[in-house]
Amino acid sequence: MTIKTTVLSALFLAAIISITSGKLAISAQMIVVTPVNTVDTVISEVIIREAYRRMGIDVIIKKYPAERALQLANQGTVDGEVQRIDGIASKYPNLIQIYPPINYIKGVVFSKSVDFEVEGWESLRPYKIGIIRGIKFAERHTADMNVLSASDYKTLFNMLDKKRFEIIVSPSLNGKYQIKQLGVKGLRELSPAIMRFELFHYVHKKHKNLVPALSKTLQAMKDAGELEEIRRHVISVLLKLAEMNLPLCDKDYSCFEKKAN
Repeated sequence: MTIKTTVLSALFLAAIISITSGKLAISAQMIVVTPVNTVDTVISEVIIREAYRRMGIDVIIKKYPAERALQLANQGTVDGEVQRIDGIASKYPNLIQIYPPINYIKGVVFSKSVDFEVEGWESLRPYKIGIIRGIKFAERHTADMNVLSASDYKTLFNMLDKKRFEIIVSPSLNGKYQIKQLGVKGLRELSPAIMRFELFHYVHKKHKNLVPALSKTLQAMKDAGELEEIRRHVISVLLKLAEMNLPLCDKDYSCFEKKAN
């Protein structure tokens, strides 16, 4: 059996929806993707696992390089993206943006060799900049600058430590985690944050019938304060794991979900 046949067979089993006694009965498995080696997504991974669980859907999360993950989701090879910035469907039209937002990021600048006040994107222009390939907010705003791309945040921060570039653009949480995890010295977060933006879950258009129930579930979690509660808890656990040089438990998420539910 080919890999393509195996994937198609798995997807055939997903998203079986029926109407029973006027109520939506759901039996499904969703395969969603997210960029590899980026911890800010773990917050949303825990959130969507819980949201889908309440809908009776099992979620499998697979991690790929950022651009590859988007391509797989847009092609329908998988069922969606864990989280992406607002408006990504304009370039990836097969993806449906789910409201409300489930997470947010503060984009910041990290450096080892220079120190300056960050005054918008133009203040980065004089420097050699490192970003992650496929992380759209960084790609968009540094498109005509002196940029070198890496495939993941661990590589990016190791390269910054070795002074392959002067600054990098990264979510604040990812930077704090990598600095603790790698044990590197002398890297610092510059201020103020260059931007703050909300993040949304996306599903492939073949699952458009899930959208109303999914939005309703996430909105209820937001209104109850659960999204922010999960966010605080996951960040606390992530930074403790980094300090102890322990790996993420993102196979079963047990270390996050015991107290987050």
